[in-house]
Amino acid sequence: MRRVLWILGCVLGVSVPVQAQLNTQHVKGSAGLKAGSQPPPGSYVAAPVLYFYSADEVRDRNGDLFGPRADLNVAMFGAGLLHVTSKKVLGGYYAFQVLFPVGANNRIQGTEIDANPGAGLTDSVVQPISLGWHFKRADVNTGYLIYVPTGRYTDGATDNTGLGMWGHEVSVGTTVYLTETRQYHAATLVSFNFQSKKEDSDTKVGNAMNLEGGIGADFLKGGLTTGLSYYASFKLTDDEIDGLPGILIRGKNRDFALGPDVTLALARKNTIYGFLRVCYQWETYARTTTRGGAWNIAATILLKPLTVPQP
Repeated sequence: MRRVLWILGCVLGVSVPVQAQLNTQHVKGSAGLKAGSQPPPGSYVAAPVLYFYSADEVRDRNGDLFGPRADLNVAMFGAGLLHVTSKKVLGGYYAFQVLFPVGANNRIQGTEIDANPGAGLTDSVVQPISLGWHFKRADVNTGYLIYVPTGRYTDGATDNTGLGMWGHEVSVGTTVYLTETRQYHAATLVSFNFQSKKEDSDTKVGNAMNLEGGIGADFLKGGLTTGLSYYASFKLTDDEIDGLPGILIRGKNRDFALGPDVTLALARKNTIYGFLRVCYQWETYARTTTRGGAWNIAATILLKPLTVPQP
């Protein structure tokens, strides 16, 4: 199931003294197995949505360790709503979603790598349109996201919990079922991020491309989905940084991560009440950015429980 509000309204930010590359508002790893699939029509509440990232190193554009090792941590929390309608646009089911930030404590979102802004509200996510198509051996999903700068932000401050910029994201993805029973599947979602200038500044984060997905299988009559998921991110254009004569780490940041991904249906007898997703991904490749690992954890509750017909 693609991003049933596993898109956190929060982001990783600037990551080294006299800044390294700037990150976009996209949270890597938010889409995993079946990344190209839209859930069936209905309303879904995601609560809680949890994201934890930790890293102890920064890599330069050649992959070499830059600077001393440090304990870098990000903790983010959110909740939101996804509604998939029965209406069709261009043959695909129309859906929309919104995620409200509950809080964030992000040590690498401030203006310095060791800045600790403390807890506070961060940025929000609105998806006004998503379209999903379902075929016999494949699903296709596309959408448009808006990142709204609702988090605390002041240019030059060290206690920012938001990024102070508007963000836009377009995406398209597919899930391909490898057998007629649809038990085994492979998925990829590609998204592109574009940002405005930061508030009261000429700093502008470069555009980026993200790839997310995985290979997995369904068990327990579809009640358990497990496999390996991945993400890869590539900066497409250079950052524009206001007021700095130079950047210590030069080059467009890029990284790759891989790890186990499990989704369990919250069900009793033949009625499904929701889903729980737990995913951990290790960053095995990093250039001009931090390298660490991240947890994505989300519980999704169906406002109207789904009854599965007995065979």
